[in-house]
Amino acid sequence: MRYKTMSASPNRARRATKRCEGSEGGMRKDNTWNVSVNTDRPILEDDAHLKVSYTPGKKGGNFGLPLGAKLMVPDGVFGKKDSITCEVAPPTQRWKYTPVLPVHEHLTSEIFQFTSSLAILKKAVVIQIPFYPIDTQHSEINVKGRWKDENEWVNVGFLKKDSTKSPCVELEIDRLGIFVVTFTPKKEVFDVTTQGCLYNSRLSKYISIRFPKKTTDRNFQCSIQINPISPAKVQLAKQNFPHETNELLETSEFIDVIPECPVTFKRPVTVKLPLPAGFEESDEKKTDDIAVLQKTDQGWIVLDGAYKFCVALSKPDRKTALHRSIAVLEGRVSKEMGEILVFINLQEKCWIILLECCPISRKEEKVSERKEKGYALLDKSIIQKEEPEKKTGFSRRPPPTVHKAKAPEVNGFEIFDGMRWGIDVKDDIKVSFDSDYLENKELQFFKFLPESYRRFVIEPKTNEEKDLIGNIAFAPIESTDQQAKFASPMKFKLDITEDTVRAYFKPEFVPEEPKPEKEKPRIEFDLNLNNKEEKKDEPFVPKFKPLPSSVMERLMRTSRKPIILERESRILSGKSLMTISKLVPEGLTLAVHLDLPDSTITGLGFDAISNGLGMVDVTYKILLYWKRQQKDKKDGAVNVLSSALRDMGRDDIAAVITERHRENKDVTLECFTH
Repeated sequence: MRYKTMSASPNRARRATKRCEGSEGGMRKDNTWNVSVNTDRPILEDDAHLKVSYTPGKKGGNFGLPLGAKLMVPDGVFGKKDSITCEVAPPTQRWKYTPVLPVHEHLTSEIFQFTSSLAILKKAVVIQIPFYPIDTQHSEINVKGRWKDENEWVNVGFLKKDSTKSPCVELEIDRLGIFVVTFTPKKEVFDVTTQGCLYNSRLSKYISIRFPKKTTDRNFQCSIQINPISPAKVQLAKQNFPHETNELLETSEFIDVIPECPVTFKRPVTVKLPLPAGFEESDEKKTDDIAVLQKTDQGWIVLDGAYKFCVALSKPDRKTALHRSIAVLEGRVSKEMGEILVFINLQEKCWIILLECCPISRKEEKVSERKEKGYALLDKSIIQKEEPEKKTGFSRRPPPTVHKAKAPEVNGFEIFDGMRWGIDVKDDIKVSFDSDYLENKELQFFKFLPESYRRFVIEPKTNEEKDLIGNIAFAPIESTDQQAKFASPMKFKLDITEDTVRAYFKPEFVPEEPKPEKEKPRIEFDLNLNNKEEKKDEPFVPKFKPLPSSVMERLMRTSRKPIILERESRILSGKSLMTISKLVPEGLTLAVHLDLPDSTITGLGFDAISNGLGMVDVTYKILLYWKRQQKDKKDGAVNVLSSALRDMGRDDIAAVITERHRENKDVTLECFTH
């Protein structure tokens, strides 16, 4: 007898502390910046839409976060220059933050990371995190968090809020960290005593369990869990496995009755189960063709007492063969047909590959979206596994060939939540060192999130300007509990022409900054207009009475200060400021440390949001504005900028700026690679 045990989800502890009185009333609504991307299909790219930083100040306020999340800060939490940052993990970097979950628990939201320049929050802040809708009839949500400077994920207390756009959870926390919303199957727990029990399930009105008196010698707890089967899953199983599911017509949900420990029943236990959906007794569908199947150590068999049940309808007089159908169907409940897509975008100085795993139903939509952004789809080829030939010591006549029935053509392969693929980029191309390919060479599929992809920057292996051939190979990493059918190793071939390679190696033109123009001296001419005929050979010499030297000195003295042309530091050049903007995208925080007025910071922030600029562009605009306000554009401005970066905790950048200023050189990204 097989007893299926499953750990019950822990009770989520809800915080008993109340919010500070008047905290919401003290929040200023005029501080709200709308940077959310709350749409049906959010744009999940590695850009400024997924990261935002604020300086709430002492009065706090309400602030918009990426993807429709919200942050509410009461009074007195932050100082004038303290900042808080929210960053959503993009799909290509999701592997860095994804928690290890049990088989029955799945992600249903993006991963939100909160950091702050303040080490300890003086009061609790309120965060609202949206999540993607789930089947609330059979599933329930949970919130997991990993506090700052800790490695263990724990359950976090939350309040669920439903809105017209998307549901969300509300967290009241006094510690920052990483948070994500998950969901698990609903489970009912009830007590069984030695005096018997009659329990009617709340999950389904058609399920009830009756334990007679003295069925067992001990008290124990029992739980009920329902795993639904959609008609599409049944149809998919019948399409891909016609031989095993030939006798199956309809089926009910998988119903688990799980005791907390192995028990032996002295008297029979009565279990009431629902019939398959849409069943109506008629001449074609008789109750004689309905079978209740159980899960045992030997597999699915017709009912003879068990804890996992499924009610199925077979073809006339074929219910004894249903165990094969249910075994196949059980493995398909959490799976769907999917595909691996590889896109390439060959720009002049940047080559990008995008590796994506998606369901078959969304393949055309994905291809269309990527083509609009300049990507091209690569063709794949399946790598067939070669079977070794068996060598024998003697030769004999080969056996007659047996013509097997042709297997059905399968479009794609089965994928499930958490499925992983190994990635290998080889031949004439390699992944850039700046990408995170060396840290993680896997592609993971997240079934309940809209995007599952990795993106890398590639480059030629050598400096030869010739045609290149690259190969991107995938191999499924199958877990022991879930194996995908039809999933085979595959590779994608990439051809790059010589012209594209030549354009890649072509030196980039960097325009020089215009040199300051010197003022032209004014020359006054005293022309004699009365003398019409002038001799060209003899220059005109004006006659004047010699003046004393004191008078000449007074006449030649000017009240204007001498113009001293002093070239600004190379640190303030456009090239250097753009490099600093890429390294420090938190422009609004940098503006505070540069002592720019609050009105100027707010204006620059609103202009950037209205124009759709990224955080790098915002930082660049702030640095240009600050540069124009500096009188001493040499040592003084460099010292102010270095001091502001040190206040932000970027001592590494400040040190490089000081060194490059001493050498009178621009700041480039190569300065930080050593």
